[in-house]
Amino acid sequence: MTTQSSPCLRALLPALALLLLVSACAPPLKTAAWVVRFDLKSPAEVASVCLEAKQAGLDELLVQIRGRADALYHSDLAPRAGILATAPADFDPLAQLLTDCAPLPLHAWLNVFYLWGGAAPPEDPNHPGHPGQPWILSDNTGRLVSSYSGREKRLGWIEGSYADPASSEYRALFVAVVRELLARYPVAGIHLDFIRYPGPSYGKSEVLAEEFTHLWGLDPRLLPERLNAETVTAWLEGTQPPADRVLTTAALFWNEFRAGQVSRLLREVRMAMAQGAPPGTILSTAVFPDPSAAYLENGQEWQAWAAEGLVDALYPMAYFGEIDRVGGQLREIAANTPHAPKIAFWAGLGPSGKDPEQIAQEAQIAGEQGYTGAALFSLGQLVKSPPARAWVEAARAAKAAPPPASVAGRSSLPATAAATLVPPDLLALKNIVTKALGGAVPANELEAKLALRLQEYDQARRQAIPKTLGQLAGGVVTLPENLELAGIFRYAHPMDSPARRQEQEALCEKARQRLLAGEKLAAVAKKMSQDPTRTMDGLLPPRFFDPLNQQDQELARLQPGEISRVMRSANGFWCYRLEARRPGRQLRFAEAPWEAKRLLFRQALSVTLNMPPSDDSASRRTNLQANP
Repeated sequence: MTTQSSPCLRALLPALALLLLVSACAPPLKTAAWVVRFDLKSPAEVASVCLEAKQAGLDELLVQIRGRADALYHSDLAPRAGILATAPADFDPLAQLLTDCAPLPLHAWLNVFYLWGGAAPPEDPNHPGHPGQPWILSDNTGRLVSSYSGREKRLGWIEGSYADPASSEYRALFVAVVRELLARYPVAGIHLDFIRYPGPSYGKSEVLAEEFTHLWGLDPRLLPERLNAETVTAWLEGTQPPADRVLTTAALFWNEFRAGQVSRLLREVRMAMAQGAPPGTILSTAVFPDPSAAYLENGQEWQAWAAEGLVDALYPMAYFGEIDRVGGQLREIAANTPHAPKIAFWAGLGPSGKDPEQIAQEAQIAGEQGYTGAALFSLGQLVKSPPARAWVEAARAAKAAPPPASVAGRSSLPATAAATLVPPDLLALKNIVTKALGGAVPANELEAKLALRLQEYDQARRQAIPKTLGQLAGGVVTLPENLELAGIFRYAHPMDSPARRQEQEALCEKARQRLLAGEKLAAVAKKMSQDPTRTMDGLLPPRFFDPLNQQDQELARLQPGEISRVMRSANGFWCYRLEARRPGRQLRFAEAPWEAKRLLFRQALSVTLNMPPSDDSASRRTNLQANP
């Protein structure tokens, strides 16, 4: 039986045929691989890397020649890498790579702010990671991270010693390193990694804190340390309490200022390359795949780098998780990151715990979303099992589609943060919120909501904040109760599938049941926890009780030795055991730890903002925990 097609279908047939033809002719996704420095320790290893890369059919290599502020190449500015101690004195890994790997393009991979990660800092006083260097990053208590013990590093979620992005001396040194490298080696590009702060608890140095306080009348160490997209959304919608809205506004201002310190180095490197690099030399960066978290926690505003054209290529490191998470990250990046068409996006994919079939699925999503290529981490892992070629062929099987028009043609572009402070207006706050929400900003009455948040903050800055600070500064306060906790943590990303999240919650509950049955916490943590508690016998740093925090209220009701229910957090699931609780002591507010000051100020500000303006008796109650 034959059927006659409708006029509409006949009209669509040429378009469908064209679509199929374009898809069939679409080029395969390009492939690259990172090569870590531990695979470059000898001439034989370098030769093996180049042979493997060619046999696998890779298009490009990103080779780590500056891992810990040192050099796997000849340099007069950076010390020779310690991992080359047993290699011949004249061995130059980068020079041999350029010879043996030709004609593969090689991008020089440099870690930017990460200086040292060993058990002890370098003894060489000329090493950039030596504790005596003027640019070592400090934490929010003013302590240099180079003085941390191994335990303190794990508790502080920091890999090792970092340079302070706000240090002009370090920026000048790093730019000089880039200039020297480009003058001596014909690399295809400069690839920057660790171009960020290590986490939200770092960067509030005395100098930056004083500058922020001078402009805003509020020390950034009194602000919430951790913001995420969920809290920023609650702030925008006005569902937070008044004090939290005011403090979140100020914290957003601070995050923007901090991000400006990181972007300043990138801008200086870009300028140096424009002046001294051969035409066509690529500047690229490896970045965290969640733009909101990268900006709020690490000062890495890479969406703005793309919008401004500060980089030629970005490599979001979507290494981990099942296809739901990796695919979700790649799609959101493509949908919410406006950039010039000339900027290439490479999907950073990780084979650890996966097989080539999953890498093929991830690469297919990247190709559909307009990514230029897939970069695999790392070549050393690929050669183990199965052979590297299988992984590369799986990634290359994807087709590279053109980037979506909605991305390249978008008009709302986030601008990079300024490294100096200026009072933000409505447009500046909109720019900050765009980055804080990863580009996915709700359009419904956005400007009206932002105007209200600005108005609230401006009024508090002129009245409630100085009033509250004045009342606290002159008196003695009672510190909040101190909770000593241990715990088990299971990680769950917001983009994980419901089944994966349920699995992680169930595993946390299983760990809880083992603790209730009397198993030793250290043994359960070692087997089942997924953060530093795994290697810390489950122990957590002490924390001050926050009476305005619902989770803290529940924990404070536990008796020593009791175990909490499984609790949801922004990035997973916890169960806690209360080890001890210590009553708060009395001392002057100026002498209190910053963690305690932050809680006391928030409580007092909450009272101030909620009191009637003319009620003198209420005014006296703002000194809730202060004694004459």
